Amino acid sequence: RPFGDFGPTVAPGSGRARLLTQRAGLSLSTERELGVERAHLQAVLDALPFLADSDAGDAGWLLGDPEQALAAVQQLPGLAAVAGLDWPRGKPVRVTTPVAGAMQFAVSSGRDWFSIDGELRLDESRVLGLQQLMQLARESRQGRFVTLGDGEYLALTERLRQQLADLDALAQADKQQLRLPAAAAAWLAETLDASQTRGDSPWVQRLARLDEAAALDPQLPAALQAELRSYQAEGYAWMVRLAHAGLGACLADDMGLGKTVQTLALLLARAHEGPALVIAPTSVCGNWVAEAQRFAPSLRTVLYGEGERAAALASAGAGDLVIASYALAQIDAEAFGCREWATLVLDEAQALKNAATKRAQSVATLQAGFRLALTGTPVENRLADLWSIMNLLNPGLLGSAAQFNERFAGAIERQRDDGARARLRRLVAPFLLRRTKAQVLTDLPPRTEIIHRVEPGPEERAFLEASRRSAVERVSALGTEGGDGQAAFHVLAELTRLRRAACDPRLVAPELGIVGAKAQEFEQLASELVAGRHKALVFSQFTDFLKLLAERLDSAGIRYQYLDGSTPAAERTRRVAAFQRGEGDLFLISLKAGGFGLNLTAADYVIIVDPWWNPAAEDQAMGRAHRIGQLRPVTVYRLVTAGSVEERIVALHRDKRVLADGILEGQDSAAPLRAADLRDLLGE
Repeated sequence: RPFGDFGPTVAPGSGRARLLTQRAGLSLSTERELGVERAHLQAVLDALPFLADSDAGDAGWLLGDPEQALAAVQQLPGLAAVAGLDWPRGKPVRVTTPVAGAMQFAVSSGRDWFSIDGELRLDESRVLGLQQLMQLARESRQGRFVTLGDGEYLALTERLRQQLADLDALAQADKQQLRLPAAAAAWLAETLDASQTRGDSPWVQRLARLDEAAALDPQLPAALQAELRSYQAEGYAWMVRLAHAGLGACLADDMGLGKTVQTLALLLARAHEGPALVIAPTSVCGNWVAEAQRFAPSLRTVLYGEGERAAALASAGAGDLVIASYALAQIDAEAFGCREWATLVLDEAQALKNAATKRAQSVATLQAGFRLALTGTPVENRLADLWSIMNLLNPGLLGSAAQFNERFAGAIERQRDDGARARLRRLVAPFLLRRTKAQVLTDLPPRTEIIHRVEPGPEERAFLEASRRSAVERVSALGTEGGDGQAAFHVLAELTRLRRAACDPRLVAPELGIVGAKAQEFEQLASELVAGRHKALVFSQFTDFLKLLAERLDSAGIRYQYLDGSTPAAERTRRVAAFQRGEGDLFLISLKAGGFGLNLTAADYVIIVDPWWNPAAEDQAMGRAHRIGQLRPVTVYRLVTAGSVEERIVALHRDKRVLADGILEGQDSAAPLRAADLRDLLGE
């Protein structure tokens, strides 16, 4: 308004420079400085860019967003273009902006936790406590503006707003304190700026130990009989630093990148501190013995279960490496728990993804100076898998299972909460190291994946459709009785039956005598591969289907090896070695028994004869051939029966992979399968 409280309203910086108006019978004129007006307008828009999108016209702005309105109240008084703010109606709105350093935190230490307190000084006479401030921020509907009452708002900086949100999500309220587990010290130090934090002596010592660990430049043990690649040496150094800091670690490198040799380097470096214990699936224990003897022969390796068990544990000392299966570790949990282990290695740690199992509970009782989990799939199906593994490594880091589900799993899997996903990644990042083949192995031959559709004949196709319709009817009849979990159980049972039928009708209705097209297609594919001098790994979840395929190979005169969960450990090791030597052109392997821990680089083809809805398990299987030491391109065939449930399962694979990548690599995340998702697979 060029004439002040009266006269026309004009758009800043545009229109005539000289204006005329009348007031109380007098003619008045004014000369505008259009250049100055334009500069002032630009200064306002620079400070409040959202004003440019206002639809109130050239001479003003209309703000419907309360946060934008409060931002304007906060910013405008500080601009040279604004002489002051007038409030036509009601009380004026005030926005208080704390000065730098007004927020102060205090950290005190307990045995295995830290407590956090703090205060924000608003002015000389007013102070807000940390928990009071967190409550106000939690209730705020104006984003970073917190309601103080009587028309006053507190403007939080983006940094302080993030600090409050992080503490609110992760800390546990205990009377007048907020508590965090000791393992979260690195996260807390990063969250709270050093300049605004004071801590007690244990806190200062903890930070010093973290800094000391980060500064370590560990050298590879001279006793290691291997040349590590650069990323493997980095993985070794990372583990040494975490062990020095007294924290657990999860090495989650992609399958085939040499997690075993990196771990053996660590075991050599820590051998002087006491005995080490490796717990692994039965099928992998023999491989651990062979790899230890090859790369770390100075370690005295004992395979637990051969000879006197009690003596093996009692005599273990510095330089000793005890290798035990999960089954025996569970059976003899009390004996293992009585020993103090310098290093505990949990191989194929996805075996511990269910914290409620006796297997996971027995591992939790073990005492170890350093805990290391090895897995290529820390998130197999849902985020609860990650919680279970992390809780064994750094207890309490992610809260209780119920807290984790409320704060992270539910928000990420169902609500697609990017803030919760980013917060979880920041929290676990110091303890989880993952590299993929694409990132580190530029010299690894390529892997080609092919969906190979198998067309069933008319009789088989009619049988599959009739089976699907019957499954839909049975599921519909059950309704939702027993809740979502019970419904999912029944649907899963029906889906499993349909998957078996898609493999071969004889698996579910042998009396019909229908030989599936997939078995015939498999025999033809196997013959072509053998004729081309190729070797192949053949994976199935169903051992009875593998045996049907073995019959086809027998009739075709094709040599093969066979491995499933009933194969004794010593025999597994012998058959793997035989295949690697060239004894057999195909290796039939059950997905559960041989999808991990095996090195089978003699094969350059992988055939997955029944796709599963968890692609992580299939990736593990492919990694048996596509790994370090493989010199030829690897081709993967998925045999999918056209028109069956298998086609819908393959379509789900992308979503299941994205769930894991959302935490490990920062992509958007998808939800795990629920009853409704499973029903969709039936084609209802």
